[in-house]
Amino acid sequence: MRHQQLVRLGRAALAFGLVTTTVSGALLLATIPAGAATSPTPAGSAVTVSWTDAQKQLGDPATASDNPDAAAFQKMSFSVSQTQNLVDQGVTVSWTGGVATPASEYSTDYVQVMQCWGDEATGPSPEQCLWGAPSATLASLMGTGTSKRDLVLGDDPLQDPQLSGDAADPDLLLDPPIENPFLRAYRVPFRAVDGTLAKSTVDLSKQFDATTTNEISAARTARNGSGQVTFATETNLQAPQLGCGADDSSVKGSVTPRSCWLVIVPRGEHNLDGSASTENAAGRITGSPLSASAWRNRVAVKLGFQSVAQSCPIGNAEERLVGSETVTEAVTSWQPALCGLGTTYGFSQIGDDEAKKQIVSTIDGASRLALVNSPLDAATSSGTSIAYAPVAENAIVVAFTIDYRLYPDAPAIDSNGLQDRDLTLNARLVAKLLTQTYQADVPGRGLADRVVQANPSSLVTDPEFLALNPTFAKSRSDVSPAGLMVALGSSDANARVWAWIRSDPLAESFLQGHADEWGTRINPSYVPLGLATDTTLDTFPKADLTVAKGGDKDETGFGTLDMRPYMNDMHEGASRTLKADPNEKDSWNPYGQPKGYTSLGAQVPGSRFILSVTDAASAARYGLATAKLVNGAGQAIAPTTDSIGKGVAAMKPSDVPGVLVADASSRAVDAYPLSMLSYAAVNVCAATPAERVNYARLIDYAAGRGQTAGDARGDLPGGYVPLSTAMSTGAKKVALQLTTPAVVTAQCPKAQPTPTPVATAPTVAAPADTPVDSGATAAIPEAAAPVEAAPVATTPVGAVDQDEAAVPTQHTKDDPLGAARMSLAGALALGIPSLAAGPLLTRRGKKLALLDL
Repeated sequence: MRHQQLVRLGRAALAFGLVTTTVSGALLLATIPAGAATSPTPAGSAVTVSWTDAQKQLGDPATASDNPDAAAFQKMSFSVSQTQNLVDQGVTVSWTGGVATPASEYSTDYVQVMQCWGDEATGPSPEQCLWGAPSATLASLMGTGTSKRDLVLGDDPLQDPQLSGDAADPDLLLDPPIENPFLRAYRVPFRAVDGTLAKSTVDLSKQFDATTTNEISAARTARNGSGQVTFATETNLQAPQLGCGADDSSVKGSVTPRSCWLVIVPRGEHNLDGSASTENAAGRITGSPLSASAWRNRVAVKLGFQSVAQSCPIGNAEERLVGSETVTEAVTSWQPALCGLGTTYGFSQIGDDEAKKQIVSTIDGASRLALVNSPLDAATSSGTSIAYAPVAENAIVVAFTIDYRLYPDAPAIDSNGLQDRDLTLNARLVAKLLTQTYQADVPGRGLADRVVQANPSSLVTDPEFLALNPTFAKSRSDVSPAGLMVALGSSDANARVWAWIRSDPLAESFLQGHADEWGTRINPSYVPLGLATDTTLDTFPKADLTVAKGGDKDETGFGTLDMRPYMNDMHEGASRTLKADPNEKDSWNPYGQPKGYTSLGAQVPGSRFILSVTDAASAARYGLATAKLVNGAGQAIAPTTDSIGKGVAAMKPSDVPGVLVADASSRAVDAYPLSMLSYAAVNVCAATPAERVNYARLIDYAAGRGQTAGDARGDLPGGYVPLSTAMSTGAKKVALQLTTPAVVTAQCPKAQPTPTPVATAPTVAAPADTPVDSGATAAIPEAAAPVEAAPVATTPVGAVDQDEAAVPTQHTKDDPLGAARMSLAGALALGIPSLAAGPLLTRRGKKLALLDL
């Protein structure tokens, strides 16, 4: 009878341990204070203000009697797409009610935009604004002084009293040169947020120059009176002289991120003294926007920035994560919120294949969680137990910054000079761009290749492109994109693009070397690569080795990688698309030390044509327009929340149960063809108990609070699409199972017991044996060879920089352990020993039975 009693006692102890640890542990974590909460996202922070209202806010409304441009400006209204929770990103500035800017130059009727700091409620002063470092090319199209900080005595009656007389401001007077000590020249100095005053050319260049400023010297207004530009906001990390987002303790008793200002100065048809621009020889208005008569027309919009200070408290436990770039923006947003749960998650953006190999490696310190877009193949995952939880829906997009440059008789002439916001590309056009098919994409314009010479000069002259984009008909002859910017290296995202291209019969035929309907053929350098049949291709090769040079005898020649260089990643591609800077180094500089090929810098506003392959989240961050892509159903589909969601819904099951992958052959209607679904892949048995708890917390947050779309820290950033309810629920079940001892023990007999299960509040936790819905996600596999848990370093390798891990504005407060939580902790303390003792007593009872004792 003794052995029967031991068996019964063991089974009872095991049951007690399972119930107690699961329930009390889940409830214990569910009662953790909401330390991960972040500031609420404003219910839309876009701002629209009329010029008239802006004047009232300044307290000194201009009238037609003393401001000859007031009558025209009174019809204008300005909008800023986002004014809160800003980082270094792009915001859209648009306006209506203006007068059209003359073609080919910026002589009159344009808009100037700048970023400033300032603590006054009415806005900044001129000396607090980043202004006066235009590109030389753009400045040549503008009137004298309109792109500078310089002032001229006698030009502006409102400014003159500050330049001479008893009320003169000495800060406006420049130090005279030694060779002309009596010269009196004037300039609005720049005063940095730390008080540094810069007014000489040398001192100003130490603060900012044409390569670092974000000012928009001139933006065009179309014939219909509207205009639009994307402005790059900068934080204290990019522009420390402004201090935007840095800790501001000027308000006693609080530390908040410093706000800044966006200042818009419309320019009309009159000079600073009220005279008409036609009185000038060039017919262009003159004078700085910082001069009093122009400055009074300003529209100032306050900008709220996220803090750029350190986000996670020192002493937090640290956990390393690795993964694909398609989740970078989301993880960067989630990191500060997760700090409140007591763990700092460091994220290293690496290639998909490298991430998959790392979680199954035996190297100490390797992450056991990778954020990937496809499951590990059978060879890589052999002998492991990998759990997959969906965490993010994104998309690969073609982002662009394009200004219309049209001949006078063009059908879309009303759009001349404006940014295009509507572009359509099909698979064959993208294939042409990726294979240097156009003359403009080959060094020397492919003069040595008869096939390239017979092809269109650029995308804009391709009849196939014009058929899809008729508004570009009769574009000026020198209009062409600087290629298609792509990221270096291999990735599932790249493979996804090639699969989409191969799935299109016309594009596949083109890659095989057949001509399109207009006689265009692939660049012969790409034919040997077998692009139409290589299903393993996950890079963007640049195969044309042509070298071109000019007439200088010292020229060494430039090649494809100089003319069409790779980007470090898709994020850089998006950033350069906003700045219209493709970094092409094909301009010979005979005066350099040493001589060499250099970049001419960013393209001039009004003449920009930049395309890049990036992800929807990066495009959204920088306010970029994205192209419609033709899907398998023959529809031109933009990457919207609805279309990306339908693209994910059209995915097919992979070889790993419950994990979905893209279906290149899909003909789903209204589905965006390059939708991406990212999973958290966890090597369950190789992870330590502490790691499994941390991974579960991450997954639980990502699938729950992390799916709330917004601009605040902890939110799901723009460009991502929230997971479906089924996927979110499935991911939370995976998180629960990672910390449920019975499940982990079943998969990993040699694994250490998990001390604390994760909470799935506010949803009700499913029982430990509840299977995960295979249509949404894959649970921990039911059968897998046991793997010994590998030791993991306590310090994450490659943790994100401070500028990427944003900082909560409030610190987590200490919260005493209440009576209820003390009871739960006590129950958990009893449950864990019972969980361990139960199997021991059962085995002992059975052994005694065999001995007949």
